Amino acid sequence: MKSEQQLLPFPKRRVLEDAAFGQGLNPTMLFSLLLPVYEVEVETTTRYGRDYALIDKFAERAIAEGQVTTESELVQFLKLDALLVDRAVRVLERIGHLTRCGPRLELTALARESLRDNTCYEDRRHDRRKLYFDAYRCQPLHRRYYESESVTFLNRADLRSPVVAEFSPLGLGVPFRPEVLERLGDRDEREKYNLPIEVENPHLARPEFAYLPVYVVRALDRGAKPRYLVYGQAAGGELDQELSALCQHTPEITAALENEIRATGDQQPRIKKWLDSAGLRDRELVRFPDGSWRVSLLPGDFKPAGNLRLSEAGSFIALRAAVVRMWCGDAELRHRALFERVETFLHGFRARPAEVPRLIRQIGAQLRFGDLDVAAVRTMALSAGRTELVERLDEFLRN
Repeated sequence: MKSEQQLLPFPKRRVLEDAAFGQGLNPTMLFSLLLPVYEVEVETTTRYGRDYALIDKFAERAIAEGQVTTESELVQFLKLDALLVDRAVRVLERIGHLTRCGPRLELTALARESLRDNTCYEDRRHDRRKLYFDAYRCQPLHRRYYESESVTFLNRADLRSPVVAEFSPLGLGVPFRPEVLERLGDRDEREKYNLPIEVENPHLARPEFAYLPVYVVRALDRGAKPRYLVYGQAAGGELDQELSALCQHTPEITAALENEIRATGDQQPRIKKWLDSAGLRDRELVRFPDGSWRVSLLPGDFKPAGNLRLSEAGSFIALRAAVVRMWCGDAELRHRALFERVETFLHGFRARPAEVPRLIRQIGAQLRFGDLDVAAVRTMALSAGRTELVERLDEFLRN
């Protein structure tokens, strides 16, 4: 089984930074959850298309357009050897294009669709595949949950592993409804849900209960209304819009999360205990009216003198009881943190080149440098004598 870091291979502070500086919200709690899903093995009909064999096509057209109804009439109409016609008829029967009622030959719906599309379709049954549905609305999960090798669905036995001890399983929502398979087959965007157009007539073979590991950030908007943001494996640590909407609009989930917050009790002693254990005793700890926390740190708390990484400046620490903003008001340290983060982006750590401008804007907001762009960071690096970073930024701008 994968380790905890492999189940969700991105740091918690990264999702909290996105909630705060990417989504413009105020994070107050982070939950490590196991979202219940239905893993449904279905038996399907898979449709394949190929070019018509010449005799097969003319035989079907003769029946469809020439009022031919028997094999002997077909021999006369096509003026072909009876053995050839008999062989063609048997092939068309085998692939589901013809049926017999006594001597009478009739085209199936599959044959008529084939003639319409000028493609010889053949349905092959007993193809099996797994589909996933959330356990609250029985809605299908996006195709990316099947395409990403990093996605892991856990079964009940996996819950006994110490690897998932940090994760809390949410309760089951509603029983699986088999009729959702029929609705899925009728969807216009069925490929979006891992049911390609050539796969038809999904029939339930076996539903199983499974769990999907996710981080859920509880955050407040400007009106102090709670929002629930989901970050999981399939989105690569980015915000999962569909699962966020599921959590936001499912009362069973929001009630469970709010109850968890109330159960944590007084957060301040727990935060101070963590600060003491991290060697940060007596640092100023402030709680704001919205319930969020901020600790004011000193430059010496960060490496090389202290234990904190520069990348943690302006970021968050997610404790079991609360989310705490790690702030340092020292401008020189925040400049160092900015340059280090930008160098990391440019090295391509979890960032494609097209994402670098967005990430720079985000880290600029995080460290209170305003709305930064690549050119502004270059100017700041030049003033600070960071010639290597200037060269990297010049290379980036040229490309």
